[in-house]
Formats: sequence, structure tokens, C-alpha cells
Amino acid sequence: MKRSELITFITLSLFLFLPNLMGMFMAVDLGCIESRIVYIISALLFYLLGLYLLRRRTFFYVASIWLLFSAVEIVHLVVNEATTSILFVYTCLISEKGEFLELLSSYWFVVVAFFALWGVYFYCVRRFISNEYTFPLHGRHGRIAAGISLPLCIACFACIPQLREPMLKVAPINICYRLVQIYNINKEINSGEAQLQDYHFGISPVASDEPDIVLFLIGETSRYDHWQVNGYNRATSPYLCRRDSMGELVSFDSCYSIANLTTVSVPLILSRATPQDLPLYLSEQSVVDVFHEAGYETSWIADQSYANHFLLNISGRCDYTAYVRDDRAHETFVDTVLLAPLQQVLTDSAVHKMIIVHSLGCHYKYSARYPESYRVYMPDKDGLKASRKEVMVNSYDNAILFTDYFIERVIEALEQTGKKAVLVYVGDHGENLLDDERGMFLHGTYSGSIYEYHVPLFVWTSRSWREAHPDKANALMHNRHKKLSTMNISHSLMDMSEITNTAGINLIDSTRSIVCPSMRSREAVYGLDANLQPFIIGD
Repeated sequence: MKRSELITFITLSLFLFLPNLMGMFMAVDLGCIESRIVYIISALLFYLLGLYLLRRRTFFYVASIWLLFSAVEIVHLVVNEATTSILFVYTCLISEKGEFLELLSSYWFVVVAFFALWGVYFYCVRRFISNEYTFPLHGRHGRIAAGISLPLCIACFACIPQLREPMLKVAPINICYRLVQIYNINKEINSGEAQLQDYHFGISPVASDEPDIVLFLIGETSRYDHWQVNGYNRATSPYLCRRDSMGELVSFDSCYSIANLTTVSVPLILSRATPQDLPLYLSEQSVVDVFHEAGYETSWIADQSYANHFLLNISGRCDYTAYVRDDRAHETFVDTVLLAPLQQVLTDSAVHKMIIVHSLGCHYKYSARYPESYRVYMPDKDGLKASRKEVMVNSYDNAILFTDYFIERVIEALEQTGKKAVLVYVGDHGENLLDDERGMFLHGTYSGSIYEYHVPLFVWTSRSWREAHPDKANALMHNRHKKLSTMNISHSLMDMSEITNTAGINLIDSTRSIVCPSMRSREAVYGLDANLQPFIIGD
């Protein structure tokens, strides 16, 4: 090689190898030093295999795809300090593409810089790299032999469990592997959904003639400790504080989400599945379907997750479905757009109602989640003379403040019906706000901080509901300090309604219902990590 080609070759090789070098030192999921050694050796073997089989220029052209995957890996390593996870790929490519694109738009300069580097990469390959073999072998047969023996050696190593796991985390093999996993998961889900088309819980319609309303408001990106009603030192929830002082509201102080991503969290909240029993999600329908079978009019009102396959299946079986989309015509898009369809659902008060409201809440970009009049804590926008953390916290707190207003408007709409009504609000997951020396922000991190899993759980009840269910109202107060997870929600919603367990069917687990005196406080609360593996939250 000429000197200019050698320098370019080394530079481009290091550029391609960068995510694995970073992973060697940054990825917490690699574990012990032995795994890291296997990881880096596997990365070298993968790289050398390409150089053995392909001419140099051809190799670097093919590796341009690798470069795209490497960008994903580097971002994941910087944000999560782990190799790319299943849920990260699934959320970006399939489930929440809109949210992913919104995040990219906020960091457009990074995207522009990457594609500029990609252009420089192609120029350097074309200009300086010759199309010759890097490792000349003796004839075509020698190259074929190398092309067969090297993959066979790698395959043999991959048969050893202790070696296979770190090998499958090598970039870009890991992203390809995640895509295969996602394909298999989707195949299993589709197969399960086909079997559930004619599924029935076998419960009878409720006997009560007096209509009641159960409204489940799913809060987005809502962390426990930034609510004034939970002891925060800023006045972020004046309406809920007033409701609390009137004895209408109960706030639970130890509720934890099953996952730190909407994609997993919300579908599982609406099911009876647990981290230890995930197959149950595929073997029975959701709690919304339970209400429907019990004679409730079911409604789904949302301003997010338009492409979430799991939630579309549930909402598609509701009697009324309304997705309010952001037309991108304004800088802000706020949850009050959901009030009109909610009012439409509440107009007919002659039937039992089960309503799901899936709000956008405090999802990033926080400053787009509230109108100008709610810019209470400032500075709240980038570009101003303030630290990044100060801007993030101020804009997030303003979003919480507006969410408090939105919840109040929903409660007022329920009050106007004059019916027995209960509202349950829970955060699907929390958020990192550069809280400590780790510098974590947003959510969906691999290791998962307590700020992502500790979520608010509020229950508002109307006077008529409390009068009709005094024991359940007392149980709410009694259970508010017990440790629980969002896996308690489905059992609690059913227990708050007129639905009861029938002969041979034990739908409601009283030890998980927050309105049952026998609810158990959990010593260990389980969640799912970014690779769908159960772990004890807080350990």
C-alpha cells in the first residue's frame, strides 16, 4: 500500500471499529473482563473476515451499511452505556417512529454531521483505497478455503454459551440479531393474536342498573418526585393538591412501572401478565376486553402511539376509538385536544362506561407540551443562557403543571355526569433529568434508573362512588403506602367497577387490587429491562 492509502486505510478501519472500542470500555451489559475480551476478539475476527473475502475498496463500500448501524450503536452506548437492545430497535423502527423522529429533529445537527462524515467516508474510499486484496492468498482455492474455515471457527465458538452472548453483542452483528429477534417476536405475536380473535373470558354482564364510569388516564413520561402533591418543592400540581385536601384524591407513594418504554409498559399495564409470566399477554385479551364482555361501553381516546401495534389491537376492539393527531402546524401540541372526544363519550350517560385516555403528557420535547401561559418556570427553552439541566427541569415542570390542569379538566367532565365515577392516573414510566453524576437523560435506558421506574399513581373518586363503595374507599387510603407496581392496575380497575369474579373464573386477584383491604405490599417489585429480561427494581 502507498503511504496515503495506508493512512486512509487505518483511519477508516478505526472509524468502523469505533463502536466496538467504545463498547469494550463503556457497555455495562458485557459484564466481566473475560466477556469483554471475547467481545473485542470477535469484533476483530468479523472485521478480518470481511477483509479476507473482499477487495479493499469493495469491503469499505459494503461496510458503509455497517457505518449506519455503527451510528445507532454509538448513540446507544453514549445514552445507555450498553450495546443496542431489542426495545431500542423496536421503538425506533416499528412502534414509536414519530417519537423517534421528533427526537432526531431536536438533534438535527448531529444527523447532519453524521451524513457529512458519511460523504467524506465515500470520498476517501473512492479517492485513496485501491481495489486489491489486503491479504493475498494462494489462488482462488485458498481464498475459498479461508472463506469457509473462518466462519466455521466463529460458528464453533458461538456454540459455547459463555462465548456466544458477548459475540452477539458485537456491532453490527448485534443489530442484525435484534432485527431477527424482533421478527420472531412479531411472528409469535401475530400467531397469538390470530388465536385470540374469538377469545372470551366467559364472564356475565354486570347486574347493576345504575351506570358507573371507570376512566383510566395513562400519563406519559411522568416521574413521581416532580409532583407537588407528592412533596415536590415546586407548585406543579395545585389542582391535585386541592382535590387531596378535599378528601377526593389518594396518591400512592411507592408505585413502580413494569418498563421504562411505552411500547412495553402500556400494553402490559392493560393485561394480567407479569414480568415472570409474559406469555399470558399472548394467551388472553386485555382488561379493556374484560369490561366490554361485562357490558361496559369501552372507549379509547389518545393523542399518541398511532403506530403501536399492541395498542392498536386493543383500541380497535373498543366501541369508540379516537386518535387525535398532531398536524405539526403549531409549535405545541397539548393534551386538551382530548377533551372534545371525551365529552362526546360522556354525553350518553345511560350505560356503564370504561374509558382509556392515553395522553402525551410530559414526553420530550417538554416545551412543546404546554401553551405559552404555562411557561411558569424559566428559562425553559434551549439557546438561552442557562445550564442544560436547568432548561430540562424547568420545561419538564411546566409540562407537569399543565398535566395537572388537564387532569382537573377530566375530573370536572366526570363530575358533570353526576354518575358514580373513578379516575385512575398512572405514569407509564418516568424520566431522567441529568439527576446525578451518570448524566442520564430521557428514558428507555438499558440499566434503568429509579427515576424511570418510580411513577405517580393517583386515584380520584366521586362522592357517589365513595358512598356506594365505602369499604373500597377506605382500602384506598389504607393501601396508599404499600409497595406495588403497574401490574396491580388491571386488577384494581376491575375491582373498582361492578365486575365481579364468577364461578370458575378468578379474574381479580384481591392481593393486587388497591381497593381491596387484603392487597399485599410487595417486598420485591419486578420490571423488564431493554432486552425484556425481568429484574428487581431498585437492586
